[in-house]
Amino acid sequence: MNFKQLEIFKTIMDTGSTMAAAAQLGLSQSAISRQLASLEEEIGRELFLRDKGRLIPRPEAHLLVDEVDDVAQSVARLRSKIGDVRTGAFGEALVRVAFPHSLSTTMLPPLVASFKADHPRVTVEILSGPYDAIERMVHNRTADLGFVRLPTEQHSFEARPLFTSGTTCVMPIGHPLAAKQAIDVNDLARNDLILLGRQRINRNELEHELRRMVPTYRCSLEVHSVETACACAAQGLGIAIVPTLIAEFFRSDAVAMRPFLPDKVSDYGIITLPGTPLSWTAEAFINIVRNSSGAPDQASS
Repeated sequence: MNFKQLEIFKTIMDTGSTMAAAAQLGLSQSAISRQLASLEEEIGRELFLRDKGRLIPRPEAHLLVDEVDDVAQSVARLRSKIGDVRTGAFGEALVRVAFPHSLSTTMLPPLVASFKADHPRVTVEILSGPYDAIERMVHNRTADLGFVRLPTEQHSFEARPLFTSGTTCVMPIGHPLAAKQAIDVNDLARNDLILLGRQRINRNELEHELRRMVPTYRCSLEVHSVETACACAAQGLGIAIVPTLIAEFFRSDAVAMRPFLPDKVSDYGIITLPGTPLSWTAEAFINIVRNSSGAPDQASS
């Protein structure tokens, strides 16, 4: 016994004939008759009296029809749910994403808009913080996925590399170093520097290089987002040394951006908990991030 047989039986009961059932279901009359005969053979009883081309339901048919109707409604609901799962529009689906502060107001909103266009019924929860906080969010299951610099610093994750970025110096538009095509470590002597969070591995590597090459370097400001670093540079508070990927979102007429040499390349990507399958909607979100171009393509200031 299969659902097609039950569907045909219910349609015959509703329409009163195999011809009408065939028209409603888009099948041939012979196919309807074969399926009905197969159902009756499985049950071991005739459900209809054949009388000059007419089908007259027997009591057994009336006994079954309500149950078959319940099954038909349940299968229809199941088909609807399967369709929702396929399109990512099921129930109150939720995708929790964690991004750095500087990207949650720049890169992320267009990605969410693109995702919502295909998954309008899925709720996206946006969480933000520094990379170590994002790692904790994913590790503690507060976030389903997080955008971080790779490799991760504190925990073991499944990582999906997405972008590679160099390093940029950001300075006020009239700064003397803006005349150079690139900035090297020695150029930073006697300049106030704006550096990102002291706990970061990249920060420690940079300071080690600065101490070795420029003992007179000065850390004027310590900040915890690229957005803040660029804003402070625009106010003349120093030269910010920041990832190019993120700095590109904060180009303006108030700052000049120049490559930093020797270039320090970093990888960025999405982390998830190892051994924990993501929902299809979370995978769809990652695909949108993967297919994006990363930082905006703009000319140098």
